[in-house]
Formats: sequence, C-alpha cells, structure tokens
Amino acid sequence: MHISKAALFVVTHITKRCMFGTLAVTLLAAAPAYAGGTIPLSDVMEQLKHEPRLIAAIQAELEQQTLDADTLICTGSRFGNHWHELGGARAVPYECEIGGKTLLIDGTVRLFDDEGRELDMSDENAPSRAFDYSQTDLVWSWK
Repeated sequence: MHISKAALFVVTHITKRCMFGTLAVTLLAAAPAYAGGTIPLSDVMEQLKHEPRLIAAIQAELEQQTLDADTLICTGSRFGNHWHELGGARAVPYECEIGGKTLLIDGTVRLFDDEGRELDMSDENAPSRAFDYSQTDLVWSWK
C-alpha cells in the first residue's frame, strides 16, 4: 500500500494535534492545588508577622531604599476557587521586588479543618475540608 506525501502530512499533522491536546488536558488535570497571584508586600508582612527576623530584614531594606511596603507588590501562591474556604488566599512561596533587590520567601503550608485538625494537602478532599492554613518553616534569601 502506498501513501502519498500529502496524506502522510495530514495524518502526521492530525496525530500531533491530538498529542498536544491530550498533553494540554493532562497538564490541566495535574495542575497544582494553588497557582500564582499578586499580594501587597504589606499583606505578606502581616501574614508573616510571627517571624520577627524576617520582618526586621524587610523593614531595614525598606528604610534603606526609602520605600513603602504598601506600594510594593509581591507574587505568591494562590489557592484556587476550588478551595471552598481558602479560595483566593495567598501563601508561600513569595517573590517580592524591593527596589533593586528580590526577596524570596519559602516555607511549608499547613492546612487545618474547622476543628483545628491538620489536613494533608495531597488529600483529594482537602479543598472542601480546609478551613484555615499556616505558613511555617520559613526561609528567605535576597537576590
């Protein structure tokens, strides 16, 4: 059986489109529990106020560069809308441009149900059961 070059091109093109479509659907299905979003630096500082060394380092940099935390925007992970109580909330990791420097903050997000019991983030029921979260084991660096 002989296949013309044109027919081979069409079959190859359709096959590639199907593969890319399948890949796109797979990537969407396997998307992380939360994605990126913006948050003011002042809100990040409020969330992480239990880390006085970090807050002091940020305040020192702000003073040195005469900047206001309310005017600076960071990026952080955002809980998607499928998180019933946490949808839209921001959490580590954060990346903040402060003048000519970039502050990177990372740590562990811990989830809790409405009775204060810790939940496993990988649990398929976590988005419907999570009521609150905390950010612990923080580490940060400047670039």
